[in-house]
Amino acid sequence: MKKLVALLLSLAFTVASLSAFPAITVSAEEGGYEHNVTLNVADGPIRIYAGSYVQNGEEHEGYSFENTLYTITGGAANANAILRVVHNAEDAAPATVHIVFRDLYIYPQTWCSVVHFTSGVTGTGEDATPVLTVDLRLEGRNYVAGYNHPGISGNAIVNLSVAPDSYSVFTSEYDQSSEAFGGPLVLRKEGDYEVKVNGETAELDAGKASRPAVITGPDSAALVKATVDALPAPTDVTTSDKDAIAEAREAYNALSYDKKREFDADALRHLSDDEAALAAAEAAALAAAEAAASVVEETPAQKPKRNLTALWIVLGFLGGAGCAAAVTLFVLKKKPTLSWDDAESETDHSDTAD
Repeated sequence: MKKLVALLLSLAFTVASLSAFPAITVSAEEGGYEHNVTLNVADGPIRIYAGSYVQNGEEHEGYSFENTLYTITGGAANANAILRVVHNAEDAAPATVHIVFRDLYIYPQTWCSVVHFTSGVTGTGEDATPVLTVDLRLEGRNYVAGYNHPGISGNAIVNLSVAPDSYSVFTSEYDQSSEAFGGPLVLRKEGDYEVKVNGETAELDAGKASRPAVITGPDSAALVKATVDALPAPTDVTTSDKDAIAEAREAYNALSYDKKREFDADALRHLSDDEAALAAAEAAALAAAEAAASVVEETPAQKPKRNLTALWIVLGFLGGAGCAAAVTLFVLKKKPTLSWDDAESETDHSDTAD
């Protein structure tokens, strides 16, 4: 009995000891890496080195870049220098670090690079080649804001891939900033996803010259929700919102069956209510147009007044003022309702008679 109690106490102590350390698992499920390290930025700034990592000033034994997957998650607001991957010794051998951003929210506080990849560089000028390559995968919903560029800077090569249903924004929060991803950082697109810079579809490298950069997977329910959330409230819908509402519905219809089942119910209700409000606005506009047209049709056209000034002058010249006045009164009395159509008709008859 004593042995059993001792065994249970030993097991409990072991479990408690393991829970005191950061989440490190050994699994073949995450791309076949020997080690998977999950770090939350809410626990403090992170520095990743070859063979170790430091978080909130505390150093932890790590693993080699090549066989370790680092997953960075969580949120950090009003912070700077949140994530650094450092491989910049003068004699550093080329290496590749594997990182996942998963539901990551970082907002800057001061002039800084909130995510920075630092490497040693071989060669000089245009021939300089960073010795650090980053395999960066975006999963879930990420928002990474930098101060003077959209979130990421450095002097490394980044192979960027995107999960099918992810939605990520890399932006700067300050108007005077426009360097985007910054400096000699090279971004290479891996796989199928869309990049938009300042709302316009762009190639990946274009994200280095403008901001913000929005990166979405091909089956992104998060993107559709963001599109719907940007629509006006149903009470504010006008006919000018027709294209935006149609685009949101088209994006929703393009989702897979499973994604539609998981889609946010409030967002879908917002879209449906906007469509109903748009239909009502279009019906009201059509009714108003028809009413205006009927008013125009019912209003009798005013008959043009005959201008007798020229006739009066001629007659006055030939026969005096009295003659002109008499003839004028006679004409007005004889044909008080003469229209331009009647005049033209009479002219046609006179021409025929001639």
